[in-house]
Amino acid sequence: MPTVSIRVSDELKSRLDTLAQESESTLSGVIVEALNSITGLGREDYPEETAPYTINNANRLILRNTELLLAHCSDLDEDERESHAKNVTILEEGFTGEYHHVFAALRPEIPNARCDELFDILDMFRVLRASYNKLPDDEKVQIEERDISFRGFDYSDDEETALPGYVEYLFADDRYTELAEPLSRFSDGGNSHHRNLDIYRRMLRCFNQLWRKHIISFDLLSLDEIKQVVSAAPYNSGY
Repeated sequence: MPTVSIRVSDELKSRLDTLAQESESTLSGVIVEALNSITGLGREDYPEETAPYTINNANRLILRNTELLLAHCSDLDEDERESHAKNVTILEEGFTGEYHHVFAALRPEIPNARCDELFDILDMFRVLRASYNKLPDDEKVQIEERDISFRGFDYSDDEETALPGYVEYLFADDRYTELAEPLSRFSDGGNSHHRNLDIYRRMLRCFNQLWRKHIISFDLLSLDEIKQVVSAAPYNSGY
């Protein structure tokens, strides 16, 4: 396993030591846990778990007070108030094994690099569809519309499962909305039922090589260029 050396201030080192002691972990373990959280990897024992191993006392008090206010909020129903009251007890007593109840509403973060990759994929399909729509009819028939349309992600794949929700958010925010109608035709409500991310990545590698020539001129892709991007989809395409 590779190692990484970092320099930290005396104050940060002291806080890390305290956190390691409070969580009955090691200094290395605390740092790795923090890095996993930042990069979206989650906990090693429960990768889908968003609850931290430990919460420092200041943050625990803030969370406890927030949960206490919600437990007495008249706008919530009895079950919701009871759930918040339970969270108050968990936080007050420091039941780390129950922290997943407190953080149940959260989903694992999507790493920033994955978000950027999603934007690149959607941009690619935006250009592919715009280029396809500009083709004359005798050239359009040489392309399967499905092949140049965004077809969603696999809801059951660990790497892809968080992305459909982000796509829905973008559509609701009036971004990439021209891709929504083809998505509804060429997927099961955005669920591809098979892994698509690797396919999109291969297409994107080919697309990026071609699109560099068009960035300044703003010309769309030609029929031959569209065919090249489509041909990059298979796993043995060389991309």
